[in-house]
Amino acid sequence: MDLYTVRKQLNMGMPLTSIKLRVTDYARVSTDHLEQKKSLQNQVEHFEQYIKENPNWTYTPGYVDDGITGTSDVKRDNFMKMIEDARGGKFDLIVTKEISRFSRNTLDSIKYTRELLSYGVAVLFVNDNINTALPDSELRLTIMASMAQDEIRRLSERVKFGMNRAIERGEILGNDLLYGYKKDKDTGVLNIIEEEAKVVRRIYELYTVEELTLSKIVKTLNSEGLKTCQGKKWCISTISRMIENPKYKGYYCARKSEIVDYMTKKIKYFEKDDWVIYEDKTRIPPIIDEDLWDRANNRLITRKKAFSERKEDKSIYKNRYLYSAKIFCAEHNTVFHRREFRKNKKDITWVCSEYLKNGKSNCDSPNIRESELDSIFKDLISKLQIDSNQVVETLMNYYKHLEIDTGIDEEISLREKEINNLYAKKDKLLELSLQGSLSNTEFYERNSSFNEKIKVLDNELNKLKSQKDELKGTTDKTKELAEILKQKVNSKSTIDKIISSLLERIVVSKICNDKNNMELNIFLSYKENDETKKLQPILRSSYEFKRGYDTQGTKRYKVNYQVNCYFCL
Repeated sequence: MDLYTVRKQLNMGMPLTSIKLRVTDYARVSTDHLEQKKSLQNQVEHFEQYIKENPNWTYTPGYVDDGITGTSDVKRDNFMKMIEDARGGKFDLIVTKEISRFSRNTLDSIKYTRELLSYGVAVLFVNDNINTALPDSELRLTIMASMAQDEIRRLSERVKFGMNRAIERGEILGNDLLYGYKKDKDTGVLNIIEEEAKVVRRIYELYTVEELTLSKIVKTLNSEGLKTCQGKKWCISTISRMIENPKYKGYYCARKSEIVDYMTKKIKYFEKDDWVIYEDKTRIPPIIDEDLWDRANNRLITRKKAFSERKEDKSIYKNRYLYSAKIFCAEHNTVFHRREFRKNKKDITWVCSEYLKNGKSNCDSPNIRESELDSIFKDLISKLQIDSNQVVETLMNYYKHLEIDTGIDEEISLREKEINNLYAKKDKLLELSLQGSLSNTEFYERNSSFNEKIKVLDNELNKLKSQKDELKGTTDKTKELAEILKQKVNSKSTIDKIISSLLERIVVSKICNDKNNMELNIFLSYKENDETKKLQPILRSSYEFKRGYDTQGTKRYKVNYQVNCYFCL
């Protein structure tokens, strides 16, 4: 559209319908309710007919957003596509019902109408009688958009007021999709759906009696093809919310959160002490016994607290992997982070943190593959000819007792712990049966399963104790350990322990600005002697690896490592 010409024609009294234009329309409703869907269909049919009946206008297929709020533009995919198509010059005029359909945000209304005008596209708000091609349209648009924005604010306040009054009256809010219940629309009472209630009880039992983790419960339910009331797969957050929900033990619960701002949709979550909660087993019949509910929530709180503490303790993650906090970029002196290689998730890459934060333009350091590092260190250890006595001394730090480390003590302790846990579960199972939370059939089935597991573990435990007795007569424990180490010296676990003990840091750089040719300066900690007082390279080696796949049409390429190995104090 030539905006200058169109404005001149409009100022001369020519109606907009008399100007030759390519015209499209935009329609939106904010919910997916049946009544709104009908309204949307009426909008689309009306404007398509309205445009096509005008002989001076050429119809361009319109844009529709269904069930999406107007307070946020980025969530309206077709609205944003319309803006993009306007930039591409696909139409001259957009016809829409009213400003509230276009946007309920004043700033967005002005922002997008200005942007559209810069592309030569005007907007006609039919019910508001505003045509943005006219010079005075922005003042009227600002007033009308502000009114539309204030309407949604007042609507939000009315909804919030109504919910608070409903909570004061004790009305059960929502819950149309609360798993295990169906809400009676007339009385507002929750009725138990027994088929779903069985799953709820099972979830609580799996979490408390069998002490499964949330992830294992999710895996179990999904493997059996069970779905949530929305027809979706189970996830950890769904199970966690279910365990925390007091309604399952027959308690009224409301005011857990509140929308702080109607524009940003920011939600304030209240502490449990601020919830409105009380016993109401008449209108909310319990699915779960209170004692079982309390035990499940105590376990959930304890595990969440432990996880939070582990997350805050960064030292746990610092030494989480063999090369963690030990690979550095020569250019930025920043640490490399562990990442899965996209094409082959069985391999791992280590990437400079500067590259991960700011991209290739800031750091072009080569990526290191863990499998290649493992191969280099395995070769280096053999070339260094480390004394077996030093190996023994290093590994003895990992074996707390002077006896052959076959892992027998650890295995015995593990079996005993598992047996004790099973006996504890049997006690809990009996307790649930006595309370009437379990049928006799369910009790006998689960109890028999626990007995079978205990029998198997007892047999394994007796065998392990017999093996330990056979080893007790050994006098020279260090010698025996050395013999075992000779057999294990090439195993990855042994090499990893040696690397972990000796490796101080690896400094990575490119050679001749080529990421396929790299230099590794490896610094090892070692005992002080005359030869190691000076920081001198003790070993120089070159390594070549092929990357890529042996599939047809895939080019393989070579990477070369120049390795300098140092001893440092």
